[in-house]
Amino acid sequence: MKKLRKLLLAAAFLNALSWTVLIPVWQYPDEQAHFAQVQGIAETGSTLKSYPNTSYEVALSEQILETERDGFGNNKFTYHPQYHLQYSQNYLGPRENEIVNLPSSARKSLTKFEATVNPPVYYYSASVVYKIFSFSNLFSRVFAIRIFSLTLFILTVFFSYRIGKLIFPRQRILPITLTALVAFKPMLIFSSTGILPDPLTNLLFTLILLIFLKILKSGFKFPLLVILAAVVILGIFTRQQFLISIPIVLIPIIYQLGKNLKFTKKSLTFQIISISTLIFLGLIFEKVLTRYLSLPEIGFPDLKLLTDPSFKQYFVWTIRHSISEVLPWYLGVYKWLSLTVPHINYQIINRLILLSMFGLLIRLVLMVKNKKVSNSDLVLTFLITASLIYFLTFTIGDYYFNRLFGYSFGIQGRYFFPLVVFHLAILLIGLWQFLELFTKRYAKYGLVIIVLLMITFNNISLATVASSYYETTSIDTFINQVSQYKPIIFKGRIILLILFSALISQAIFLYNFLKITAKTNVR
Repeated sequence: MKKLRKLLLAAAFLNALSWTVLIPVWQYPDEQAHFAQVQGIAETGSTLKSYPNTSYEVALSEQILETERDGFGNNKFTYHPQYHLQYSQNYLGPRENEIVNLPSSARKSLTKFEATVNPPVYYYSASVVYKIFSFSNLFSRVFAIRIFSLTLFILTVFFSYRIGKLIFPRQRILPITLTALVAFKPMLIFSSTGILPDPLTNLLFTLILLIFLKILKSGFKFPLLVILAAVVILGIFTRQQFLISIPIVLIPIIYQLGKNLKFTKKSLTFQIISISTLIFLGLIFEKVLTRYLSLPEIGFPDLKLLTDPSFKQYFVWTIRHSISEVLPWYLGVYKWLSLTVPHINYQIINRLILLSMFGLLIRLVLMVKNKKVSNSDLVLTFLITASLIYFLTFTIGDYYFNRLFGYSFGIQGRYFFPLVVFHLAILLIGLWQFLELFTKRYAKYGLVIIVLLMITFNNISLATVASSYYETTSIDTFINQVSQYKPIIFKGRIILLILFSALISQAIFLYNFLKITAKTNVR
């Protein structure tokens, strides 16, 4: 199994690298704005919050790469899936040398206000990578930071396996199945390999979920609580939505305190000291905490509004909207919200979700019938509870935003990726229950098919996205176009080597996964 994990990580890395290379510069969500904040920190030592805060280098590249946004926040790609750049006949794009040969002063010459002013952890970390490659041109610095984000994604995949081992402690195949689903979920890869704080947010939240399960299954110890506090603090200073982790991690803590009253009494002194310490720190860092513990745009909400009839109406609308728009976005919407994969892919996934829900319903019926809640049933209950808390928190936050500004904040599917491991685990548990009931001894091969479907979905998604940017009728033309506006290391035939290596590594992993599955008795 250790060899299989290594094969999966290698395949995940090469696949993510393929996405990194094929997605043109500034085509990840708000990538130029996130890069501008990284650049501001690297060049000046702090986040630039006043007008202007975006360099001439970034502004010029946006004009040339046609991602400069109008007053409505749209560019030439937004809602136009057929649009693509005009390419040259060689490895250098039109006006590419103009960007490459800019003097270093263009990085500090500020021309407009577009850089993000998000919490600092991701941007300061990325600025270290920026400084290492500060001698190089814009494209080399962009791709160096993209590789940094890719590394964070691979760490998320690694910890997903640890989570899988806790959810499926007596299984050999199910943990690796869960990890593979995480590793090849295309929209997750897309939002984790560009320049944006999502990959660090997802990694830190994955660590929270790992600690969540450790506390749930084994109780909590002081070192684990220290790590938990450190991760929560890092998360809050990465993305403010990380505040949602606080009620989530309280679930297993409260459960363990209620389960073990004897420990609760013994730990009373520890709790008093901990609470006193937190109050003391809160008084010292009052201004910082007020800034980061308030919700973006809406501050501290009035909870009485949740009893207003309008909230019920908004909640019903949110459910419908989530099914019709947010779920497809969660599965994959690319190219500045203009591109989706062929709809047959979403139809297949929707049917798998229905089968999983049916499997979960069967599990509930069996639990009621047997009048017994197993450890795995308890874990499943907590997975669902954590997911519901996350969803409800976003829904409530968007409700307040809507009341204040008159329109929805625009919740994107990728906002739910911090809990993607739990989501896929719930899906997998339901599908496994269904397979066990209806296919019996062949159920384990269903796991191979599920992983194969996810990898196929990934490859179709990448091919669809790539074909929207580049001509794919000729290999030479494809290589020429992909090579443009890239660092020299990603120009030419190396692109084909990366793509073929990714496909071969996927095939090798699937072959070994099938071989191990055939030898394993899964119950």
